[in-house]
Amino acid sequence: MGKVAILIDNMYLQHIQTEFQTGQIDITKLPKVLLREGEEHHRTWVFDALPYVSPSPTPDQLKKRNDKHRYLDALQYKERVTVEQGVVRPKTTTCRNCNTQFQVPVQKLVDVKISVRMVQLAFSEGVDRIVLVSGDADILPAVEASASSRATVRLAYAEQGGVKTSRALIRACPEKQKLTQQDLAYVRYEGEDTREPILAR
Repeated sequence: MGKVAILIDNMYLQHIQTEFQTGQIDITKLPKVLLREGEEHHRTWVFDALPYVSPSPTPDQLKKRNDKHRYLDALQYKERVTVEQGVVRPKTTTCRNCNTQFQVPVQKLVDVKISVRMVQLAFSEGVDRIVLVSGDADILPAVEASASSRATVRLAYAEQGGVKTSRALIRACPEKQKLTQQDLAYVRYEGEDTREPILAR
């Protein structure tokens, strides 16, 4: 059935593992639950961003950023794993109730990088399938653009608790795979350090 590339929105995956309470996921094991019989793993791309640190950072902000940096750096030493990073920037928001302005960290460029990589892979003729682990509707145009290529996009997603997955994205992907708690438990990280990666907030 050909070669398969895996594209992971790591923030989305971490939300899933938090909802399922399965602990840290071993990225290198994911092909065991994402690939089907006869498929060959080509490469896994992990898309993420370091947490926001304010101009006068708190110890908690620095710890979260350092933990995520170590985690992403360690992934780059894994075989057939590539990390691509976006950024997290503050966005000024106004409270609807009291009109008070405050800043909220917002992840940028991750969906753009996923979309660019997907289209590049779809038309490269190097892979037959692309497994997308994401729930972001912003990736929908890339899925639609890939439809005219020879590669088939399979969406691996979850519907659990606070995990949000775009219904339009689910409909647009020709193949679907609904992830279960058993799937994530099977690929749980079993090393000495089982701390969950820190979410960028």
